[in-house]
Amino acid sequence: MSPLPVILRVPLWIVLWVFAGILTIITIVRLSYTTHLPPGDTLNGGRDFFDPIVVELLVSSILALGTIPFVLRWIPPQFSSQSSNNVFELGSVGLLWLFWLSGCVVSTSIWPDLSFCAQFAQCRTLSAMMAFAWLGWVALTGLGVIAILAVAHKARAPSSPMMVEWAGPPRPRVDTVSV
Repeated sequence: MSPLPVILRVPLWIVLWVFAGILTIITIVRLSYTTHLPPGDTLNGGRDFFDPIVVELLVSSILALGTIPFVLRWIPPQFSSQSSNNVFELGSVGLLWLFWLSGCVVSTSIWPDLSFCAQFAQCRTLSAMMAFAWLGWVALTGLGVIAILAVAHKARAPSSPMMVEWAGPPRPRVDTVSV
């Protein structure tokens, strides 16, 4: 495997960690505002509410923050073989990718253009929330490509067939000798 994906892997996870942390803070700010509307606020007639998609983005960012220490082995991994770690990373990235994508798409469909209200702090909070959600999804897309390459390019003998052995250690090769 080319060294470029290996060099990009850890920085991308760290970037995702930063984006997930920022997204967590922004979604908490949004939830705090909408569930504790000040008296006389014109939003929703002054009645407290919450946007389900904001909760979904909060859950997605918390899942990312919780997954990153396992993937980067800051916490000892449960799996002993390298292929299991690669498959665990691919599965984690895939699940996070789907969560973040759904959050990004739905929030963008609800608030497609917030330029009309940019003078209000809460509108800027929504814009920042969507921006960091999309940036995190882009980082997850890069990590997904790297994880797929890592799983597909599992260490094997040069003469072995081009396939991934998904389970178990590699079997010793038996060569027959013709007489």
